[in-house]
Amino acid sequence: MKHEDYYRNARPDVVALIPADTRRLLEVGCGAGNAGALAKARLGVSEAIGVELSPSAAAEAETLLDRVIRGDVETIALDFPEGYFDCVVFADVLEHLKDPWAVLRKIRPLLSDDGCVVASIPNLQHLKPVLKILFDRFQYEEAGLLDSTHLRFFTLSTIKSLFGETGYRVERVVPVRSRKMSLLKNLSLGTLRKFTTFQYLVVARKN
Repeated sequence: MKHEDYYRNARPDVVALIPADTRRLLEVGCGAGNAGALAKARLGVSEAIGVELSPSAAAEAETLLDRVIRGDVETIALDFPEGYFDCVVFADVLEHLKDPWAVLRKIRPLLSDDGCVVASIPNLQHLKPVLKILFDRFQYEEAGLLDSTHLRFFTLSTIKSLFGETGYRVERVVPVRSRKMSLLKNLSLGTLRKFTTFQYLVVARKN
């Protein structure tokens, strides 16, 4: 079971990528609703709706968001008109799904014609898991790159394939690194850029 703080990250880095003209926002895996609340405060989002599997986190989110749908996004019905949302957010969610390809296809009709998906996805090519595999020390952890609840693992190329195969074009990719990894990338003259990236922030639009 995840610690309660796991669900309370407002993810300002993700919110910063939500288009400024977003009025209707859907966050899949909204946790306690802090990211959606931040989007409402910063961007003037008029309607922020969350989908959340954890009952306790969903109960918190209901105090911050306009509506919270409780359940597994892979199995529940999302009863919204076509083109209803300007933006759909998956902040560290796609890697937890059995079939993220199916979920992205499921979400696609709900996006407006110029709507977008904003996602953050861990990078399996980061030095930490690569070295663990190399030295036969691969073990799951409570959180992070090797979170025990991760069902799917991605690198930059497979992230792009994920969106391309489900009807989206990747518009922007932002690599996320720690200070130490940024220094290592610079010392390597960029040759280690993929290995020093902890996760990728992605903006993708409908094809």
